[in-house]
Amino acid sequence: MGQLCHIEAANPGGQRYNQASTDEERRSAENLLLLCYRHHKETDDVIAFDAPALKAMKLRHESAHGQKPFKVNEAFLHKLEAEMQAYWNDIENANKNLHVAPEFAVAVRAGTAAVAQYVEVEKSVRTLIEVLTTLAVSDATLNDEIRSHLEALGYETGTYDNVPYYKNPFFNRNWETHALLVNNTLTDLVVALKQAEVRFLEEYAKTHSNELEALERLEVAKAELHAMAVSAGYAD
Repeated sequence: MGQLCHIEAANPGGQRYNQASTDEERRSAENLLLLCYRHHKETDDVIAFDAPALKAMKLRHESAHGQKPFKVNEAFLHKLEAEMQAYWNDIENANKNLHVAPEFAVAVRAGTAAVAQYVEVEKSVRTLIEVLTTLAVSDATLNDEIRSHLEALGYETGTYDNVPYYKNPFFNRNWETHALLVNNTLTDLVVALKQAEVRFLEEYAKTHSNELEALERLEVAKAELHAMAVSAGYAD
């Protein structure tokens, strides 16, 4: 959904406010641009997008598309909405009533809000990280646990202790798998999911510009992806 952007702000303190303009000029169509939410936010950068730059942008767009009015295919949207509602109802019914093993069924929450879907995904990723961390700790302490067990059984452990670590299959078991393969795969997964979330919310915001929760979540996700872009790296 488009948003109206003032080339020169309507009120003092706004971007590109021109005190020499009249209120009528500030409200005029010549001072307005129709932009999507993301591009509207980008114009807050008054250095990159000063008044002449936005006026030139408006002129180029109107010259290229002024005779091509945008039309929403409402019939298609209504048809799609009805089809998807029927689909989700069918999914929920199948999950609850048609599952081949109901007692072991993974719940498909058809009613989960679109903007909350990635929150659920992140919970699963955090659980996966906890499980893999537990396995890494278990492998790292395996050698000490075996040695303690031998002592508890009354065995003399001198011979065991004299085995070089690189010949001991229980010393830092699967270290490379945990430290490199698992670590790097999880890094790929977390970054890919965050990028997918930003992409999804970007598209979602275009048709749900009044949903503040979605817009706020988009800003949070954008900041998180930016942090990953400058910090996420592979273990080596």
